[in-house]
Amino acid sequence: MSPGRAPAISDGRSEWIAAAAIAGVVMLSSVLFNPTILILLPGLAALAVAGWGRYPWRRALTLIWRFKWFYLSLLVFFGWMHPSADVESASRWWPALAGLADAGTRIAALMLLVGWVVWLTSAFDRGAQIAGLARWLAPLRAVGVRGDVFAGRLFLALADFESQQANYRAFRAARVEDRWGRLKAGREFLVQQLEGALAGVPGPGDRVLSTRWSEAECGDRPFPFLLGQVALLWVAVVASVWLREAVRGPVGA
Repeated sequence: MSPGRAPAISDGRSEWIAAAAIAGVVMLSSVLFNPTILILLPGLAALAVAGWGRYPWRRALTLIWRFKWFYLSLLVFFGWMHPSADVESASRWWPALAGLADAGTRIAALMLLVGWVVWLTSAFDRGAQIAGLARWLAPLRAVGVRGDVFAGRLFLALADFESQQANYRAFRAARVEDRWGRLKAGREFLVQQLEGALAGVPGPGDRVLSTRWSEAECGDRPFPFLLGQVALLWVAVVASVWLREAVRGPVGA
């Protein structure tokens, strides 16, 4: 085992620190549910420091670009359906500036969360990720939910989401139907791949998740360094919560 990566699932320290990292990312996502530019700053600064020299920027940018149509949908929705649209726009053909600003803030928040998810899945090996999430899901065992199985399938599905783009394009290119038929076939292809990942069927994402991310793109991460990164994440969470409440106080007063 490489000494730089978080140890495998048998190491209790790695499991607990991975659990703390997962909780931190989830908490940050909840804080950024209704974001402002000010609230984004702690998470952005912490990610920049945590990823200094050891962050898979290419993978992060690829994932961020993967959501381009969702960004466009946010711009359309908030630009033309924002409450201020009728007031600011002389015509419904033009978007509301306040709506576009709101959409831009939400897009920035989503990009920031994608960045932290990339950090999470690159800082820990797969065993630590599964064990960390399984610790939070352990209380559900009483109702028949196996947290370790669910966590394994979830991370496999995330890996397949990243690794299937080339296969998807090749599949669509081989179809002889019209454009609408190729789109329908492509949708079925993605659904089948996702169902296979959730069912625990190994796929290309399983290989990518267990090798390329953790070895080629992450570099060595000594355990104290990793612990510092997780602590920095939680500092960002606390700072974001404080800023949110500080902004909410004057507004609600």
